[in-house]
Amino acid sequence: MTVSEQFGSAQSGGSNPLDVFFPATDRAAEAVFDIRDLAERTGYRPATDWTIPEAFLTLILLAAAADGFVPPEEHMEIRALARRSRVLKSVDAAHLAQLNSVVSERLKHRPEGLKEACEALPFDMRPSILAHCADVLLADGALAPAEAEFLNRITKHLGLGAEEARRIVEVLLIKNRY
Repeated sequence: MTVSEQFGSAQSGGSNPLDVFFPATDRAAEAVFDIRDLAERTGYRPATDWTIPEAFLTLILLAAAADGFVPPEEHMEIRALARRSRVLKSVDAAHLAQLNSVVSERLKHRPEGLKEACEALPFDMRPSILAHCADVLLADGALAPAEAEFLNRITKHLGLGAEEARRIVEVLLIKNRY
């Protein structure tokens, strides 16, 4: 579902021409997330053997560990993300532990694991994973140099433009300030 389909568009008949967002007309926004359905609808074919949940988990965990220290705020943000993210919410605890094990093994043996994980994600998911990573990194109120370097690396690996990435992170900087 596109953003326009989710929120409507200014041309969709809103009563106020200044309105930007409109409620969804169906229950699609509350539907259970199905990773296979997403892959089928988007024509997604992974470039590697990484699954979307594996790649997602990899990026979140590596973001938190980017500066060599994971403060309690980042732990809490990861837990909250696991509960609200459609990718991870659909995974039970046993499967999540299995994913964590698979990811850890791959990263030990694959020097390009981060790049592979980034490339395994569908293009339309890439801006949101950058946002999730930035949100985890900013949970403690600061962006350390190693964390900024991590965001720069994944921006490149995700194929996002500098301006798009900057806008995403600026919004999260404001969000985490208040």
